[in-house]
Amino acid sequence: MIALSNIVKQYNKKMVLNDISLTIEHGQSLAFTGHNGCGKSTLLKVIAGLIRPTSGKVNYERPFLFHYVPEHFPKMNLSARQYLKSQGKMDGLSEEDTDEQVQILSGEFFFDQMLDIPMKHLSKGSLQKVGVVQALLREPEVLLLDEPLSGQDVMSQQVFIGKINELRKRGVIVLMSCHEPYLVDAVADYVYRLESGKLEEVTKKAQSEKEWYTLFFEKGQTAHVPEKWKGHLQFVENGCNLRVAGKDCNGAILEMLEAGWNLRGMWNEKNE
Repeated sequence: MIALSNIVKQYNKKMVLNDISLTIEHGQSLAFTGHNGCGKSTLLKVIAGLIRPTSGKVNYERPFLFHYVPEHFPKMNLSARQYLKSQGKMDGLSEEDTDEQVQILSGEFFFDQMLDIPMKHLSKGSLQKVGVVQALLREPEVLLLDEPLSGQDVMSQQVFIGKINELRKRGVIVLMSCHEPYLVDAVADYVYRLESGKLEEVTKKAQSEKEWYTLFFEKGQTAHVPEKWKGHLQFVENGCNLRVAGKDCNGAILEMLEAGWNLRGMWNEKNE
C-alpha cells in the first residue's frame, strides 16, 4: 500500500536516510528504533509527505488519510478543547460528533479536567495526550506516532496500547518511532533499527536483549521492594531507579507496579 524506493535524505552534508526501501502493507504495525537523532522522526515525516526526500520516491496505492502525533507538541494559547474542536472540523466531523469524541477520549486518557487550560500551561505528557486524542477523533488509515509514550503515565499508556490494537484489528497502518520495549512487544508486527542512515529489520527478542534501560519509580503509600530486585535499586528522593536489560524490562515494570510503585520515567541508555 505504501512503498519507499531508495529514499535518501540529507540536511546540508549530513546523511540522515541512506537508500532506504521498504514496503508497508495494509494493517501492518511497524516500530522504528534507534538512538536520538538517528532519523526516525525524519523517516516518519517522509512517509507522511510532510518533508521531501533528497532523492528516491514514496509511492501510495491511493490517497490515504494520515494522522501524525509528534514527539514535541507545540504549546499555544488555545485551550485543549479549542484546539481539538478545530481539528475535528478539519477532519470533517460535525461539532456535535467532535464534542462527544473529545469528552469520551479525554476521559479515557484522564485529562478531561484540563480541557479548558491553555495548552502552553500543559505538561509534556498532557500535550501528548492532546495529540493522541486529536489523532483518534476520526479513524485514520495511516497513523504515525513519534515517541508517543515518553511523557505519559502508566494508566494512560495502557489505554493507548488498547486503542492502537483496536485500530490494528480494523486494518489501520501504524508506524511509530519508539524506545520502550513493552510498547514494541504490545503493538508492533515488525521492528526496524535505523543506524547510520540504514534501516535493518530486527526481531523483537534481538532488539530487547541488546538494550539496557533505567526505570524511575515513585514510591506509593504501600510500596515494598520485590525480593527479586532487592540490592538492585538505587534510592533517590521520592523513589528509586532500577537498571534492567531490555529483555527483563516488561517483567520488572509489572513486578514493581504490583509492589505498589508507580512508573514515572524510562530511559534507554543508548539515548543518554
